[in-house]
Amino acid sequence: MRFVPPSRDDRRLLLVTGSFLLVAAVFALGVLWVATARDSDLKGPIYLGMRGHLIENIVDESPRYYAHPDGGDGFWLDVEDGQLVALVIDVPGTKSCVVKWREQRDAYVDCNDQEHQSADLARYRLTVGSRGDSPKNSVYVNLTPKKVSPAPG
Repeated sequence: MRFVPPSRDDRRLLLVTGSFLLVAAVFALGVLWVATARDSDLKGPIYLGMRGHLIENIVDESPRYYAHPDGGDGFWLDVEDGQLVALVIDVPGTKSCVVKWREQRDAYVDCNDQEHQSADLARYRLTVGSRGDSPKNSVYVNLTPKKVSPAPG
């Protein structure tokens, strides 16, 4: 079998095809970046649902975990003295030790297996009321770090 060197046309075809593939890859990455880029600061409170329905579900079942819409730490929605509270999942004074609800222990349990009650956790500002066209018993939470209240307990 004899080796035939690539002709000038073959090299040109490879160069043009490679250039088109490179441009297409850069374009696709640009589209993905634009589609997934988002402002990391939330603008205003987040709607959670209707007050009565949320309280009923939590009392009948357990606290509800909500993921943060911007990918940060979420929060626990719980009932404390008949009122809804939005609990910060980080143990006060830490940034990497989060609490999880454990039904069997009827408590929040942190990364060190320590038990906590809702009064031990900081909370986000939670409001009940209408905004725009929403009903008067709508529940909203403000996840702005500056709006966090310390744990009352």
